[in-house]
Amino acid sequence: MYDLVIVGGGIAGLCAALAAPEGARIVVIDKGEARAGSSPLAQGGIAAAVGPEDSPDLHAADTIKAGAGICDEQTVRDICAEGPRAIAWLRELGCDFDRDPDGALDLAREGGQSVARSVHWRDATGQEIVRALRNAVQSRNVERVNAAATRLVMYDDRCIAVATAHGPYQGRAILIATGGAGALWGRTTNAPGATGDGIVLAMIDGAQVADLEFMQFHPTALDDGSPTQRILLTEALRGEGATLRNEKGERFVDELAPRHVVTKAILEQRSVTLDCRSIPNLEQRFPTVVAGARARGFDPVTTPLPVGPAAHYFVGGIAADAEGRTSIPGLFAAGECASTGMHGANRMAGNSLLESVVVGRRVGESGMYDPRPRYVHVPPSQAKAAGAAFDSRIPDIMWPLVGPIRDGDKLLDAINRLGELPENGYTELCLMIARAAAARVESRGVHIRSDYPDPDPGFAVRSFDLHHAHAR
Repeated sequence: MYDLVIVGGGIAGLCAALAAPEGARIVVIDKGEARAGSSPLAQGGIAAAVGPEDSPDLHAADTIKAGAGICDEQTVRDICAEGPRAIAWLRELGCDFDRDPDGALDLAREGGQSVARSVHWRDATGQEIVRALRNAVQSRNVERVNAAATRLVMYDDRCIAVATAHGPYQGRAILIATGGAGALWGRTTNAPGATGDGIVLAMIDGAQVADLEFMQFHPTALDDGSPTQRILLTEALRGEGATLRNEKGERFVDELAPRHVVTKAILEQRSVTLDCRSIPNLEQRFPTVVAGARARGFDPVTTPLPVGPAAHYFVGGIAADAEGRTSIPGLFAAGECASTGMHGANRMAGNSLLESVVVGRRVGESGMYDPRPRYVHVPPSQAKAAGAAFDSRIPDIMWPLVGPIRDGDKLLDAINRLGELPENGYTELCLMIARAAAARVESRGVHIRSDYPDPDPGFAVRSFDLHHAHAR
């Protein structure tokens, strides 16, 4: 029996493992390869109020403004206050963040930030954080299992174990930290495995979910015609002076406006390019972008890049508080699979990495593990529960019908077409996303309805409270 069973080997899960008390027995269940997942793909920085012009209060104010009226303000203030300590902890673990000529942390400004706030390592911040965390975790009593989690195991209304093809892994606490659901959409910046596995895992056993209609579409993915994963062109490029231009060569939007504003503006144009040529030392400062673009036949050093929106960050997920607690005792959630209310209706750049670090650490160090040693016999029927098969038709339904710009007819079409697919956790999750989007008859944050273009004050609530809005 383990003290902590972690499903997912990204930033949130690794932070939990490292923050757990000395001697804790921990297992990480990860379906991907050791260096796979979405965490290493994060190009932009981690937001934290560490600059001379910044403060946790300003950080919180920017976050709440971006969240368009439905952030959990206490959670926002709580997590933003932890930002400087989170950066200090990561540096102690060996994260080699970029510095300016005076030796201070070099800060980038990204969308929604009123001041430069993103601590970064070139344009591969996620990769650097994962590297440092993985190096640090090697000295801890952490077992890694390469397997897919197929079912939660419940006993006396408490989550006590995770079933895999190898059998059950029991723990005093179970943490889901599986990342997001961007690969449910046809055009995405996410890794192919980002199909909402952890959310499916939790909701099958009745965990409360929240805000599923809010998928953040990143405005600047390389528009190379790829039907699936597209290269992310980090917002930090625009922070350093890259400009968006329409087919006439004209700028048409504030490049550092919130992402949903930029996304909508791009979709209103016939074609858009991102011109990075004014950025000095582009190859040295943004090697990931340059190498990725060149691998797809484009050179940002000499030529503007064609861009378009792609599914990027899933704001909704398993309802959890700032300590990672879910509606099921013994079950915790952290990172992109969780919905803490931090992001509201639109995530401010850099906040996802901060939330993953802060909430992941809290789950690890919380001491909320059940103190009673207990081993419960798990029936064979639960020990190796069969996992649901992901239907490859889902992305072709989700992108055109539940994409960046929605309307009631498209959403109804999506619900009907998804309902025709074999019933399993993935199709159920997509149905819940489409139904949540249909229920929110307004535009708010990343949820844009062309048939209801304005926000409605009656819907200034999180989606699990939408019935209260209807009652009014």
